[in-house]
Amino acid sequence: MTNPVVHLFHLGVDERNRDTFYQAGVHNFTTSYKDEVGTLAMYASFIKGRPLEYKVFEVYTDEEAYQIHRNSSQYKTYVEQVGQHLIKRESYETEALFLEEKLASGIWLGAEHHFLKFAQIEAEEGSQEVFESSVLTNMQASMKEEQGVLAMYALKDIKNPKIYYFYEVYATASAYESHRLTQHFQTYLSETQDLMKEKILLDLENSIAISKGQFSDSYIDNRILSR
Repeated sequence: MTNPVVHLFHLGVDERNRDTFYQAGVHNFTTSYKDEVGTLAMYASFIKGRPLEYKVFEVYTDEEAYQIHRNSSQYKTYVEQVGQHLIKRESYETEALFLEEKLASGIWLGAEHHFLKFAQIEAEEGSQEVFESSVLTNMQASMKEEQGVLAMYALKDIKNPKIYYFYEVYATASAYESHRLTQHFQTYLSETQDLMKEKILLDLENSIAISKGQFSDSYIDNRILSR
C-alpha cells in the first residue's frame, strides 16, 4: 500500500449531547466498516479522566477512499447530528510514518476493549532522522515480539515536522507494562531521551473502534526506508 491517508482530531462535547455524539458515531463507524472498502480503521477514544474529550483517529487507503467516506450518507448524518454540539474541534494535518496491526477485522464498542495510549512528541531541531529511525526499530520489534501489542500507528505533523503522534493499542494494561520492560523499548528510551523537546502521554479509553485488519504487513514511510 502506498500513501494511506490518516486523520487525527481532538473533539469535545458537552454532557447533554454525549449520548447523541456516541450514537451518531456508532452509526458512522459501523456503516463505514460495512460499506466502504477503503476505510481501514477508525477510533474514537476518550481521554481518561476527561470523558467529554476524544481523540479520533482514522486510516483510509488513499485520498479517493477518504472522499468516498466524506460524501457518504452516514458521515453527513453524523455532521448534522453532532457538528453543532461540538465545543472543541482540533484537526491535525498528518502523514503516516508507520502503521501495523495484529487486529482481526472487527468492531469494538465500549471501554472494556483494549488498553490505549496516545503520545504527542516534539523532537529537537535537527534530530528528526535519528528519532524516526529509533521509533521505527522499536515499533517493528514490538509488533514482531510482543503478543499483547495489537496495533501501533505513528504519524508526523505536516505543518510542523518536528511533532509526532502515536496511537497504540494493547490487549491489556499488563501487556503495556510488559512492553515498557522490553529491551527494545528501553533502547528506544535511551536513544531518544535527549532528542525530545516535549512529550505528552495520555491514557485513552475506547468508545468506538473499527478495523479491517489489513495492516498485518506494516506500512513504513518510504523516506525512512531509503535512508
